[in-house]
Amino acid sequence: MNTSPVASALALKSRRQFANTWRILREQSRFKVWFVTFFAILCETGLLLLFLDAFKFLDTMGGVGIMIIDRLFALFFFGTGLMLVTSGIVTSYATIYRSDEIPFMITRPFDISEIVSYKFLESTWLSSWAFSFIIIPFIGAYAWHENTTVLLAFWTFLFSIPFLVICSGLGTIVTMLFVRWFPGVRFMKVCGVILLVALGAAAYGLSREAYNFSTEFQMNLSRLIPGLNLASCALLPSWCVSEGIMAMSHHEWFRGLMLWGVVLSTAMMIHVTIQWIGELTFYEGWQRIIGSGGFQRRAPLLFPQLDRGLAVLPGDIRALIMKDIRTFLRDPMQWSQVLIFFGLLGLYFVNLRSFHYQTLPDNWRNTIAFLNVFSVSAVMCSLSSRFVYPQLSLEGQGFWIIGLSPVTMKRVLLTKFMLALCGMLVISVGLMLLSCGMLKAAPITMIMAVLVACAMSFAVSGLSTGLGTIFIDLSQRNPVAIVSGFGGTLNLVLSLAFMLGAILPFSLVFHFHTVHRFSHSQLLHGLLISGTWLLVITAAATIIPLWLGLRYLARKEF
Repeated sequence: MNTSPVASALALKSRRQFANTWRILREQSRFKVWFVTFFAILCETGLLLLFLDAFKFLDTMGGVGIMIIDRLFALFFFGTGLMLVTSGIVTSYATIYRSDEIPFMITRPFDISEIVSYKFLESTWLSSWAFSFIIIPFIGAYAWHENTTVLLAFWTFLFSIPFLVICSGLGTIVTMLFVRWFPGVRFMKVCGVILLVALGAAAYGLSREAYNFSTEFQMNLSRLIPGLNLASCALLPSWCVSEGIMAMSHHEWFRGLMLWGVVLSTAMMIHVTIQWIGELTFYEGWQRIIGSGGFQRRAPLLFPQLDRGLAVLPGDIRALIMKDIRTFLRDPMQWSQVLIFFGLLGLYFVNLRSFHYQTLPDNWRNTIAFLNVFSVSAVMCSLSSRFVYPQLSLEGQGFWIIGLSPVTMKRVLLTKFMLALCGMLVISVGLMLLSCGMLKAAPITMIMAVLVACAMSFAVSGLSTGLGTIFIDLSQRNPVAIVSGFGGTLNLVLSLAFMLGAILPFSLVFHFHTVHRFSHSQLLHGLLISGTWLLVITAAATIIPLWLGLRYLARKEF
């Protein structure tokens, strides 16, 4: 079978790009490579043990546990499918519309549908690593628990490829339609709002119908596992994937192959649909992107009211703050990532009572509260390394203008630190108050969770701003490349180390108290020691990097 010249050229380009990426990876510092590898293995091992412990816990529930395990695959693929669709929306926008290769490809004798198809497959590949990162320990734990053969991994791989194409394809379709029609047409905006309201009403109706069961057992099972009824819908690809894997594992070859054929044909239909939509909408949508939304009338400045509201600040500080805010909001790739990560956490915290976590014993509620602190802190470490660390480097070749201006480098550095700190404080403290409120946590638990969130905000802002100054790289315009250097890796390592050092003492003290190994006086004494330790490491993580950064700027000539 002969391949088209276009497909051959694009395949050759991908092969050479992969070879160059491997060469660049070999040139990275050994510290970075070993740290990333160690952290990945540690996370995979932790997830494996967590899933294995969950399966053992379900075994203790008797027949109910067996019924839950049989339905767990559908729920797992349903949840990962939703995450893949969300990832597909973000990744496809960057890959299809923001890629530097698109202007070059359009000027070549490539058909639009072929360009869209190639970039869609690239987007799917970029989204697949997170899916693999989660599914490998899950399948490994299930195979270990059920004593299955290694063929389970093969069946999972066989079904996962078309499942990835389906989920990423749905996200790509949403992105292409949104980019083409939403920005400049008021009618489509109104239709979008109506559609969101309709989807919300439909979701509410499904949640109400989730308790209309034919047997009391089904009702209790659905109350125990929220979303199980929706995940078990036979029209969803996640159900076909889970049932197909189980059928193949139980040697039901005909049923398994039929389900694989359904998933494969759906993936092929999604691919053809993307080519068709791309042929109709891609070029106009891409022109809207590079033309900043066509002929829309936009305000010359973003947030003039905020600029006037900050009039109490000195003019140089106000100008720096507004510049950074406007730069951040003008790049959808930046604010969309922050919105998605923290938005998903907020959505999870809002729905904590749907899982009836507030009715659990105190030790479980404290554990969940500090796990929520851990999740928020982990996202803060990641996003501060991605957005705060490269701030000064992204000033680029125009940094000499700041050096010649009346504003001192000390004021520039402290302004960037305070701006990052304010953003982190608002998000982290708000999420912690929401989490503890939904869990009905004790006041002392809420106070400690908010205290740790505040300390994390100070530490990650100080580390990212200070180390970003020490390892400044004004020749690089790509923030990902700036973060990928030695300084970015060191910043992430220190942020994660601080996170562990800040959270573990408090969580251990509360755990020992709830299992009655600490008395009330010992609890207060342990919290006093943990609080003192937290203040010391927070001051060190905040002040030392900023001081070193100021010394570096004072000696450096730009």
